[in-house]
Amino acid sequence: MFVLENKPILYSLFVFTGSTMGISVKILQSIKSLDSDFKHPIIYSFILFLSETTGLITYYCYLKKEDKVINEFEDNLTKKEMNIYLISIPSIFDLFSSCFGILSYENLAASITTMFDGGNTIGVFLLSIFFLKNKHSKHNFFGVCLLIIGLFFISLSAINDDQEQSKGLKETIFGIIFCILCNIFTSFHAISEEYLLRTRKCHPIKLLGFEGLFGSVFSMILMLFFSLIQFGKYFEFICIKDQNGNLYLENFFFAFNQIINKKIIIFIIVFQFFVLIAYNYCYITITNVANATSNVVLYNLTSLFIWIFFLLPIDKTNQEKFGILQCIGFIILIFGVCIYNELLFSRKKYIELKKIENPNDDSELTDGPIVV
Repeated sequence: MFVLENKPILYSLFVFTGSTMGISVKILQSIKSLDSDFKHPIIYSFILFLSETTGLITYYCYLKKEDKVINEFEDNLTKKEMNIYLISIPSIFDLFSSCFGILSYENLAASITTMFDGGNTIGVFLLSIFFLKNKHSKHNFFGVCLLIIGLFFISLSAINDDQEQSKGLKETIFGIIFCILCNIFTSFHAISEEYLLRTRKCHPIKLLGFEGLFGSVFSMILMLFFSLIQFGKYFEFICIKDQNGNLYLENFFFAFNQIINKKIIIFIIVFQFFVLIAYNYCYITITNVANATSNVVLYNLTSLFIWIFFLLPIDKTNQEKFGILQCIGFIILIFGVCIYNELLFSRKKYIELKKIENPNDDSELTDGPIVV
């Protein structure tokens, strides 16, 4: 299997693909075809899962033999065999997470939606205590508190911003609620994935591929289901209006007509598909070869580049205004993530802090999951 060993190129590709994903989603939503914006959250989720399904090709063509050798290691002998259908659980969480994420893009500025992803840390922190029985130090609690404060400032910025006010307060409030719901389901997705990898024999690429397969099936079922259900005018801000003026949360048939009417839509969708494949590859590779600092810096660079792009007069439809509250919230958010992931002090300092909290604990800090 091809492995990109040049870290600067790998990191640059990760930031580029991550930023491109956020930017292209917002641009695609603002394209008008048949007098309606192309807003289809479940169709986008389907594209996301379809890109993940390519992981099965990678696994069965390149990694299956390697996986058999790894499963013979002592650490894996105590793990149970993976029941493939268990992977449907994180795929369901991922489906709801991506749908709410796309809905938040529809009702909030792209930069604010991306920054709200920092709330994933809060959810993972709480769920890891209850489900994985992880123990956390005081700096983890302090980091989470900073994250909550940072998200509060970003929420105020969304409500007070003139651009968001032009959409209406209801849309902004629901956009924030969708962000929170997205973070909740993302946290459940991350914890369920980690639990399966801890307790079952399964290569991460294989898990990703089957998650994409199950997610693709679930997305198609939801897509067809919501294409048959009409909504009232109160839900107009999250629905799409077809040629007849009917409101649908998703309408596959109308989406197909929109694509036929405006060919650039299919070009962007295909582009997003390949960008998502590259992003998944970079994410998995960096998780294996990089340290905590790299993960946190790269993720926040992605949010920063999306913010800068929409501040510039490139896309006038989605252009944003600089907000001091958003800037303050983003800075606090970065500090919170850095403190949570033990990046502001040396590792020795964190070990000393742990000894003060637990004098009888002789173990050193272990590398847990990095949350950004």
